[in-house]
Amino acid sequence: MTAIGAKASEAGASSRTAQMWDQANWSRIQAEVKRLQVRIAKATQEGRWGKVQALQRLLTRSHSGKMLAVKRVTENRGKRTPGVDGKIWSSPAARRNGMMSLRHRGYRAMPLRRVYIPKSNGKKRPLGIPCMRCRAMQALWKLALDPVAETLADPNSYGFRSERSTADAIEQCFTTLAKRASPAWILEGDIRGCFDSFSHPWLLEHVPMDKAVLQRWLQAGYIDGGTLFETSAGTPQGGIISPVIANMALDGLEAAVYASVGSSKLARSKAQLNVVRYADDFVVTGATKEVLEFKVLPAVRQFLAVRGLELSEEKTQITNIAEGFDFLGQNVRKYGGKLLIKPARKSVKALLDKVREIIKGSASVTQEALIQKLNPVIRGWAMYHRHVVAKASFSSIDSHIWRMLWKWASRRHPMKGARWVRNRYFRADGHRSWDFATKGQVVTNTSRCRLFRAMTVPITRHVKIRGLANPFDPVWTTYFVHRRTTKDSVKLFGATLWC
Repeated sequence: MTAIGAKASEAGASSRTAQMWDQANWSRIQAEVKRLQVRIAKATQEGRWGKVQALQRLLTRSHSGKMLAVKRVTENRGKRTPGVDGKIWSSPAARRNGMMSLRHRGYRAMPLRRVYIPKSNGKKRPLGIPCMRCRAMQALWKLALDPVAETLADPNSYGFRSERSTADAIEQCFTTLAKRASPAWILEGDIRGCFDSFSHPWLLEHVPMDKAVLQRWLQAGYIDGGTLFETSAGTPQGGIISPVIANMALDGLEAAVYASVGSSKLARSKAQLNVVRYADDFVVTGATKEVLEFKVLPAVRQFLAVRGLELSEEKTQITNIAEGFDFLGQNVRKYGGKLLIKPARKSVKALLDKVREIIKGSASVTQEALIQKLNPVIRGWAMYHRHVVAKASFSSIDSHIWRMLWKWASRRHPMKGARWVRNRYFRADGHRSWDFATKGQVVTNTSRCRLFRAMTVPITRHVKIRGLANPFDPVWTTYFVHRRTTKDSVKLFGATLWC
């Protein structure tokens, strides 16, 4: 065969491979994977661990499971971020070939690429970026591990779980603390370096999956600055399967807290113990400070120590509900016996700092371009806080942002007066005459680009998910269909009126 013929044959094979990926029946693939996941959840409920292992093996070696795993890692936010090998699966042919490479026999995990992202306290959080093949293998095993994790999970664990969110955790805080007879003392817990400190022997013994594959992930190491480092503890923060493993390691915290005051329901009721956890952040309520300090706190420390973890002393504290505490970007506090949950000051400051940074870095851009940069930031923050007492915060934020934009507009035209600046950058909208918007008009068929105002987002009460709800249990199918329908009916405010 000539070189030209070989190239033509290779191109034809690549074209056929790409066509096979593009023509995949994703509805059938998802249904097949979900059927196996339901069977895994049922076997877990019945305690048939041999059956669980067999079904996991069937799922992780199935064509549908591999296709769905590759689809996830090539369509999420990190799809263009390569690992240490510098490869990404951007074309349909590469995705199909990547799916065919997901074989367990001879599989070796490659080291992770270490990157650092800034934290709110000025420090940096290390992230490990796996290569595409390892990422897809983790996504494949996540499909097999999720049904087990959801079935065994603590009822009040809300982080990194399907159908659950921070809004559920905050609503549980309200349910627990809003009444007059509710507990008055709060233990705020934070685990130091949670993902970097998990005990490998504990994970290998207790995580129900292929031990050889798990061990390869845990001991893959990472490359930082061109140097290979070993990993003797922890699970890579940045890996797709890491949140599931972390949740499974921390499940049982509720039982440990309740057991700290005795085995009877009366003792737990008297102590008023409740646990709300989101990933490695958690709060525990108690009737008295002494119960939390001398009974619950030692039990939590012992629970974590077995898993190679410890509490962060500077972030772990016991506070009274009258003083309030911050949790997941919200401030939870009682004012004269009435519980109010508001956006935390740190969260408000972080938003305004980000907006200020965007405006300062946009001195030479057009008004429309600036609005397009700001609107997703403001809208996203407002939508996150729309379930709490946030109207006053929304109004304050709109005022602060308006003042920033007025300075931005005035500095662009130092030789113009205030009236000229107003006519150039601000428009009338009903009773409002100071909307930051472009000059678009309907008669000329040009759209007007307007700054999103947080005040336009209505406050709506979030309906918390039921504690025992399991998306892999057919008993809860009707419940989740109704819940998703209700969520889908919520309009993304500003999606059509603003840029």
